[in-house]
Amino acid sequence: MIDNVIQEQQQAVQAPAAEGNNYKLFQQEAATLTRALITGYQEAFQLIYLDPPYNTKRARGSRKHYRDKSAHWSEQLHEVVSNTYKLLRRQGFLVLSINQMELFNLKHICDTVFGSECFIGLFPVKIRHSERQLMINATYHDVYEYLLFYRKDKQTRFYTEQKHPRLEKFDHRIETLTDQPERRTIQGKEIEIYHPGQYKIHREAPTVHNLRRYIIAGKLATANWSGEFFERHLRPLGDNLLVRVPGLENEGLGYRWFQTQTAKRSSGVYFQSTLTAGRPVLPTNDLDFTEIVPNVYKEGGEGIDFKDSKKPEQLLEYILSITTQENDLVGDFYGGSGTTLARCIKMKRSCITSDNGVEAISIITRRLANLREGKDIDGISYDFTLES
Repeated sequence: MIDNVIQEQQQAVQAPAAEGNNYKLFQQEAATLTRALITGYQEAFQLIYLDPPYNTKRARGSRKHYRDKSAHWSEQLHEVVSNTYKLLRRQGFLVLSINQMELFNLKHICDTVFGSECFIGLFPVKIRHSERQLMINATYHDVYEYLLFYRKDKQTRFYTEQKHPRLEKFDHRIETLTDQPERRTIQGKEIEIYHPGQYKIHREAPTVHNLRRYIIAGKLATANWSGEFFERHLRPLGDNLLVRVPGLENEGLGYRWFQTQTAKRSSGVYFQSTLTAGRPVLPTNDLDFTEIVPNVYKEGGEGIDFKDSKKPEQLLEYILSITTQENDLVGDFYGGSGTTLARCIKMKRSCITSDNGVEAISIITRRLANLREGKDIDGISYDFTLES
């Protein structure tokens, strides 16, 4: 059993747990807790979000309650990041919040543990209006904090919505007139070649069963797998040919049709089915919360006016939506005001949260009570339990 569990908090929340999700809260240093969690939670977390002390060395203002300076900041963060690597599932994500003072040091730490090839990107988060300059003695007006996104496996992608194809573009139908096409093997693919007079390409009313025609030019010829395959292997076959290539639309038809260049058209053509059309709506790193931050004190309900860089729920909602799915396990080991835990409850993710500060734990406990009693800003009562 992990030490320093806050027993009074566990006793305060007695509602039945939401089906499939578990929530735990600890008062513990991040390094100590993550080290202890490895025994029972190795490769269990889908997302770990870390909002550590920024090492600002400020005695006043935001984050002062973290005693926000340490001669051993880098060593402490290296241990926490190393532990989180062991806690993450293979397809899991690490997201870290930081400002410019330790941004490059933190990235170096993460690159050392995860490998630079697993760095996804830097997401600037605008949190202050350019014209609202409060620190008149500063050298410049700092309006951004930053998120560092890492993945444990470099092949892992964000969860995204799919933009549906425009059906009106699918107005071509291919008809073959022979069952004896020329056959060749190119790059291990058994292709079929139809010569002029052996096929027809019809233009007709769009349907889900028809194909969309793409001219292979520009980036389609140089940065698209089908386009590159055409330019390298199919163009030299000759003019005005219809070519069926298996393996270039494995998630759809299982093959892709090409038409080679003609006397009037120097570019090739390929045809796509609706089965592989559409595209993911990629997450953006253009994050602007300047209109939300001034009112963030209201989130969590009465008594959750946390002064040490309280994060908006909308920011955590964004992170959770692109890195996790329902019932996934999330970790936040610098819990602060409990924004991650609250958002996980609302989005049906399991969560383990910790903080080493008595005040932070008290605020998180109060926030959980507000959630359960419908006293959060959204006025909804949430049914959950906090386990040991």
